Amino acid sequence: PFFVAFSANGMAVGLILWLHRTPSFVLMGMSLVCMLLSTFSWWRDLIREGDIGLHTRFVIKSFRDGVALFILSEVMFFFTFFWTFFHNALSPSCELGMRWPPPGIRTPNPSSTSLFETGLLISSGLFVTQAHKSMRLKDYDVGPFIGLVVTIVCGTVFFLVQLREYYWNSYTIADSVYGSVFYLLTGFHGMHVVVGTIWLTVSLVRLWRGEFSSQRHFGFEACIWYWHFVDVVWVALWCLVYVWFGGWLYMWWFKMWDGDVYTFKYPDAKPS
Repeated sequence: PFFVAFSANGMAVGLILWLHRTPSFVLMGMSLVCMLLSTFSWWRDLIREGDIGLHTRFVIKSFRDGVALFILSEVMFFFTFFWTFFHNALSPSCELGMRWPPPGIRTPNPSSTSLFETGLLISSGLFVTQAHKSMRLKDYDVGPFIGLVVTIVCGTVFFLVQLREYYWNSYTIADSVYGSVFYLLTGFHGMHVVVGTIWLTVSLVRLWRGEFSSQRHFGFEACIWYWHFVDVVWVALWCLVYVWFGGWLYMWWFKMWDGDVYTFKYPDAKPS
């Protein structure tokens, strides 16, 4: 824990230095290497302890509480960015032209690439749930392997498609607060997809080695919790950032009423 905390602090300081255009690659590199070595050794020891039967019911309960608190901290992490987004979208400042999206920002179409990404993550959630159900039914040969492999492929394709979307976007992270919040939200979510895909890959290897059973597979179950959290965050992000506050919902509403969005005409209405 000491080395993980030390390396996390070093990476945070290195990121701040990089944002101020005085990058310290030595600090970032040393912190990253220390983080990777510490986490690899830590998780390796946990797996070994479970293999030799040291994980009692009390230990498993502590793992469940820890993973639940970890996911709760991730919820609050994204909550801060959504709060920033709503603060600027619901009450745009004069610097933004009192408009949202800000003038000059061509927001991505929610029925294009992002809709495909949404379908990928929702499908991956269904497949990983089916894999968990198969494992609980003591099917260790077909169901869990197919579910995990398809989920890993969906996560990988999602990340590649997101990189392609970044490449073709007409704005950058420096284009007003919209660009900043958009890339922070989607970028950090993409990082969580990468972490979840790596976790799923580790679970697939452990399943291949026969380390899971129908009654003993909390490592895989915790991975499923995390992946469902990633799915829910993306669905909320797509509905709010892409569809609603991306301006496309208003455009649909505008076309539906032929431009007269503030006056509703009722032929049978009579004056009171």
